[in-house]
Amino acid sequence: MHESGSPATITPARQLHFVLVGPRRAGTTLLRLLLNNHPSIACVGEFEEAVSQVRDQTWPDLAEFCLYLSQDRPFLSKSVTLDASIENYPALIRSIWDQLAARENKPLVGCCIHSRIDRVRDIWPSTKFIFLSRDPRDVTRSCVGMGWAGEPTSAADQWLEPVDRWIAMRDTLATEDFIEVRYEDLLTNPKHELDRCCQLLGHSFDPAMLDFHETSTYEPLDPKLAEQWRRKMPPRIAEIIDATCRDRMSVLGYELSTPNPRPASSSEALRLKIANRIGRFRWRAKRYGLLLTLSWILAKRLHMSNPWRTKLKSRFNAIDTKHLR
Repeated sequence: MHESGSPATITPARQLHFVLVGPRRAGTTLLRLLLNNHPSIACVGEFEEAVSQVRDQTWPDLAEFCLYLSQDRPFLSKSVTLDASIENYPALIRSIWDQLAARENKPLVGCCIHSRIDRVRDIWPSTKFIFLSRDPRDVTRSCVGMGWAGEPTSAADQWLEPVDRWIAMRDTLATEDFIEVRYEDLLTNPKHELDRCCQLLGHSFDPAMLDFHETSTYEPLDPKLAEQWRRKMPPRIAEIIDATCRDRMSVLGYELSTPNPRPASSSEALRLKIANRIGRFRWRAKRYGLLLTLSWILAKRLHMSNPWRTKLKSRFNAIDTKHLR
């Protein structure tokens, strides 16, 4: 299988009815579980591999992409088959989705995507979108807990990038093809926000949606989980995040912690950069072990086909699997 080139219009055998999008750590897993508990709506979870490797105008080379999938833990956990006869990228993604959607016995099936949401409609032209936002000060805190950043200000881009992509794409969508939900509103007024999601998909809120915790590892909805940064984040750190994200925060309705936030000074920026690197390294060394962490620093520079890199990636995948919630 091999192809790279311009996007093609694809009519999938099974429609992707909706995509739940937003920054990582914004609460998309929570909303997915809530939606999935509706008797007519299924949300299969993350389908990040559908677009994570694409670029602005081209599709990935199929051989390289299949090699990538062979080492991608989330994809491997799906237990789907790659059709070797397929010779273009959108058709391959459609084939994967057909297998995932076929496992559901509900009329509407969707998924979660965080990265290149702007390319989703190049594969499924009529899909609808539910955008979930969360205060960037809470998202950045959570990113540190996941090991994606060593300190909160360094994770601001992980909030900004998907938000920027969404705002740019939103202007190209018809009003009936999307809604925006705030994590904080979902916690404080879940019935209203879930009904809005259901209305987008042609249904109404079902009380069973709030029983999601009975079939998952999650606890019932708790409004106290909103705006945790006010209790747990140093004011100066919140101010620096505000200065970085203020324009997008305004668009999404998030108030600044101070009227005129000051960005990090040169000395602060250097200190935070060092803290980020140290924090990330410590997190990875604690989870994967010092030797494996140091080995990966070298191995990740090699091609994906390198046997040593492949072996190390398999070890990382096994460890990550043990920590899944």
